[in-house]
Amino acid sequence: MLVIRLSQLGRDDGPVTRGGVRLPAAVPLGRLRRARWVVALAAVGGLLFTAGLLVEVRCAVGRCPAPGVRRLFDLDALGALPRLFTTTVFVVIAVCTGLACRRAAGRVRWWWAAVAGGAVGLAALKAVSVHSSLERDDGRLLTLVGGIAVTVVALSLLLWLGLRWSVPGAVPVVGALAAYAAAALGLDQVTAAVGSLTTDPVVRAFAVYLEEGGEAVTALVLMATVVQAAPRR
Repeated sequence: MLVIRLSQLGRDDGPVTRGGVRLPAAVPLGRLRRARWVVALAAVGGLLFTAGLLVEVRCAVGRCPAPGVRRLFDLDALGALPRLFTTTVFVVIAVCTGLACRRAAGRVRWWWAAVAGGAVGLAALKAVSVHSSLERDDGRLLTLVGGIAVTVVALSLLLWLGLRWSVPGAVPVVGALAAYAAAALGLDQVTAAVGSLTTDPVVRAFAVYLEEGGEAVTALVLMATVVQAAPRR
């Protein structure tokens, strides 16, 4: 029988051991206020991606804006604002996790260093669209299988280390990373399927909007999770 005293509710007594597995302490709910500024950033992203969709739809119906405006708001183009937005989110995540690494101690510091390295890698991958390049060179199926394999191995190792080293917030951070990976790999397949089923430019524009917007949303979720979970002085 498990008895929980009311006086113990809300306490943070560090890692709990259950069945030989050390569970990291939960992230205090009070830290939710740390991520309030993410809402403002999400609003900016929503405006950028919606503007990109409107530009694509206008071009689809024959009233395309100036070439410079179209390039600036292209949903999937290198150097365009929507892609730069998602890249910037990962740069911010890398900075936050880098600060967490400095503030942590012992093995927890190494865990946050690994997350920071992953954020830097994701920012670089998004900035230069490595995923699309691999699909062109190696094929869509091989790229998908390779991406899933790397994601499963990396996130499984990160979760295992987080539990073993009792890193507070390890589970939600890894969960947010998994959500981004699912969006990046899965929504790309949806866009490809839509492209093979129809030539309607409006439908294709909405598919790209869903893909790129979904990646941006899950990146913001990851940012909010990291902001909540990262240790402070």
